[in-house]
Amino acid sequence: MNTIPYEYIGQRFKPREGTDQQLLLFVAPAEDIRSWAGVPRKAFDYQHGFQRTLNPGRVGDVMKYFKDSERNISPTSVVVGLTGAVEITPLKDVAGNFSEIVKITINAPDYAAMPIEELIDAAVVAVRTRLNETAVTQIEENLNRAFADAVTTEDVDQSFGIVSDKIIEDGGGIAAEGDGRSYLADFYAQLRGYQERLDDLPAENTLRETLYSILKPAVLVDGQHRVFGGASSDESMLFSVCAIPGSTWAESVFQFVIINQKAKPIKPAFLSSIIATSLSTKEIDEVYTRLRSSSIDVERSEVMERLNTEPSSPFKGMIDFEVEGAPGYLQFPGMAKLARDFQNIPNTHSVLLRSGSWDDVAGDWIDHFFAFWRGIREYFEGQDNRLWSEPSSDRPNNLLKIVSLQVMQQVVLDGWADSRIFRLDDVDGTCVATHSFWMDFPSTFFTDEWRQKGLQTSVGRGILSDAIRETRRNIGRKNWGHRRLKLFSD
Repeated sequence: MNTIPYEYIGQRFKPREGTDQQLLLFVAPAEDIRSWAGVPRKAFDYQHGFQRTLNPGRVGDVMKYFKDSERNISPTSVVVGLTGAVEITPLKDVAGNFSEIVKITINAPDYAAMPIEELIDAAVVAVRTRLNETAVTQIEENLNRAFADAVTTEDVDQSFGIVSDKIIEDGGGIAAEGDGRSYLADFYAQLRGYQERLDDLPAENTLRETLYSILKPAVLVDGQHRVFGGASSDESMLFSVCAIPGSTWAESVFQFVIINQKAKPIKPAFLSSIIATSLSTKEIDEVYTRLRSSSIDVERSEVMERLNTEPSSPFKGMIDFEVEGAPGYLQFPGMAKLARDFQNIPNTHSVLLRSGSWDDVAGDWIDHFFAFWRGIREYFEGQDNRLWSEPSSDRPNNLLKIVSLQVMQQVVLDGWADSRIFRLDDVDGTCVATHSFWMDFPSTFFTDEWRQKGLQTSVGRGILSDAIRETRRNIGRKNWGHRRLKLFSD
């Protein structure tokens, strides 16, 4: 395999006392950076990435900016994590010993000349190093099953995808790492399946770009639009580069979040998706700990990751993380509020907790939240299996709308609190209680057309809430139907 060496003269220094982490500063042409730095962009066909999708409009704007005048430059540094074959040769110290002059040699294999099979082999080795042996063993012992679980079967284009809504049955499936599963394990299973020819390879160009982002000796952490816009305008344009030598994938993710969250905050949905799908289970724990110490609010991201990935969650695979092409359809902000309102029961419905707090309840609050909605799901899905699937023209469904979920939760909690009988004690009891709460409630309430608009307003929520309560009060009453309610009228 041919290797292309890229050589630069730069400075190496430790940014602060007491740290072992070094930084490199050097200058490189835009086309060089584009050649040796991978850009792991997140999309549904590559969940493992963490960069935002390259925006052609922004690239065009940057390219136009550089072309408008030769005086137009980028004075800020591009940030990269050096992960592969990089040689650093000391040349001399700088006065004061704050830094030293070094020669930096980035050895970039000519991946474009490699057959796709060799790229897959190399990627398998790279990904495997980040998984624990238990995960690897489970996959290898039942590779056909693991590959089938990992590959998107509904994508007619056969893009390089990873399913985010698979269900792991007790005793079956591939439990990725520890007690949970990670997208990284699925990704490994998918690569191994392609390696063993368990299925045809997807579109080669797409697959190559994905593998390049893993295998190149550097990861572009910040500045992708500047680099690609600059290279499109003038391949020889120079950029200053701040590089982190010996950077792990987790370190690159951490730096990406810190840079973007401290400057232009990442949307919570995308932040959650980055952490949940870009890291292994162990790496997730480490990054969350570091983000907390950096005063980044990650609690909501942790909760939403659990909602979308835990097998016990009735909303598994249904959350919209605002990733292009992803299958989730329940909007992140609304679902985050639904979970937060339930967590806030000690302040809104403290009578449901014996001590007024979650401390004396068997199970975590989120376990009860899952059980609460499992009871509702089991009842309504049992009545009409259309009611727990994405609404469409041939599957009318007003149940899985954010306003419906929020109002239903409020109605149940209010009803329990008013009765002063029920307590949230154990998880199984919560599931049974919510199932019983809706007993005999007509499923057609959610499949009949709702003619009232503006339900997200306070007035609209009131109309929906009143309709649910009135329907419950009249269950079993002859000559009464919910269609006479205001919700169903023009």
